[in-house]
Amino acid sequence: MRLSTNQTYRLVLDGLRTNYDRMVRSAEQAATGRRINRPSDDPTGAALTLGFERRLADIERSIGAARDGRAVVDGAAGVLEEVSGLMSEVRALVVQGMNGTLDPQARAALGDQVALLREQLVTLANSRQGNRYLFAGSETGARPFEQGADGRILYRGDSVQQEVRVGSGVSIPINIAGNQLFSADQGQGVELSGLTGIALGLTANEGTGVETITVRHDATDLSGIAASGIVSAGGGADDTFVGAANLVVDVTAGTIQLGDGPVVQIPDPVDANYSNYVVRNAAGAELHLDFTAWNGADVAGPVAGSASISLDGIAFTSIDFSETDLRLENPATGAIVHVDTQAVTRAGEELVHFGGDVTVFDVLDSIAGDLANAANLDSSDIVKRLGMGLGELDRHQNNVLAGLGVLGSRSARLADAAARLESLDVQVSAQLSTVRDADLSEAVLDLQRNEQILQLSQAAGTRLLQTSLLNFLQ
Repeated sequence: MRLSTNQTYRLVLDGLRTNYDRMVRSAEQAATGRRINRPSDDPTGAALTLGFERRLADIERSIGAARDGRAVVDGAAGVLEEVSGLMSEVRALVVQGMNGTLDPQARAALGDQVALLREQLVTLANSRQGNRYLFAGSETGARPFEQGADGRILYRGDSVQQEVRVGSGVSIPINIAGNQLFSADQGQGVELSGLTGIALGLTANEGTGVETITVRHDATDLSGIAASGIVSAGGGADDTFVGAANLVVDVTAGTIQLGDGPVVQIPDPVDANYSNYVVRNAAGAELHLDFTAWNGADVAGPVAGSASISLDGIAFTSIDFSETDLRLENPATGAIVHVDTQAVTRAGEELVHFGGDVTVFDVLDSIAGDLANAANLDSSDIVKRLGMGLGELDRHQNNVLAGLGVLGSRSARLADAAARLESLDVQVSAQLSTVRDADLSEAVLDLQRNEQILQLSQAAGTRLLQTSLLNFLQ
């Protein structure tokens, strides 16, 4: 079949357009560094790219939330450190005021100092970070502590616990409401700090002030995973994990998980912590593992930690994790506490607060008034009343210290979450790059090759277009 001149023109133009498009795509890949710039470049790869980008966006949002949440937690912890120092200063003034040799004028001067510290405490309780009140619960836009008509400081916030999302189904609280720190109502029972998983038992408790329940880790049992070669680091001396849980080592995923705890990466044999690697359960209890003799296979088996418990730190009772009303006694203070040990998962010291319901601001008001002695009380009566105020002050300071401990652990959890998410971000970014990004050296070579092909096509087309019937007749 003979081609007409018009068909020849069309074929030359189609060839030039095809070669030009190839050169443009190569130039675009070299300029953008991406192999896929539009879905038509690679429909399957484009779909994978969208999935990776969505996952990266979620990870980056979680990283931002963890960082912002940690800033709030650390800001609140810094304020509570100042509050604790202020309470210590008040305590020193109270002890000084209980000196029976002080004259009324000296006591009144101490009372003036306490009154000034009380105003400073109100300011600290209303601390802000940016436009956010730190101790207002969820009512972060309004001052949580205001003076009422009777002159007393009242809490205007709520008790809602705010959380930040740091992963799929994983949230970490970032605040402690001010009424739990400065006006805790503890007159109706006993409050536990919640560190170890201990709960209150069925029988009523007796005591005053603050007690400490010690949960002591006694031994670690890894017989359920003995075939793996993984053993306790240091014989379990540093473990705080108690109770029972499954330990899962997934070689394919490269992860380790203790019970419902956070998923962590398997350590590298060259890492310094390979012989003392820490995994944690959901409560933050630690299990120290030695991977030196690990056979490298998957692991899925039970591990257990035995423990004992004491209220006085001297007489310890073994925990069988089934007792719902275990009686603990501190002969030195006469305190008796009944506890439920079914959910104990972590060793440590559990704070027990017995009760009053007087706010710390009222305590300082009372102390200032006692030191001023407007009622002309005898020195012995003043000392007795100051002693009562001192007990309430200690109660509130213990609450502040417990709050500091909670915020400290939350800050550590947020830092760990941010570090884990940043590592995951790197991994997903690498996967995205593998699918979406171009090999720059290959893209440049393709550009040069396509440019040469285009030039040859142009030259060949020019010669072909000159060969026509008119040229032949000439």
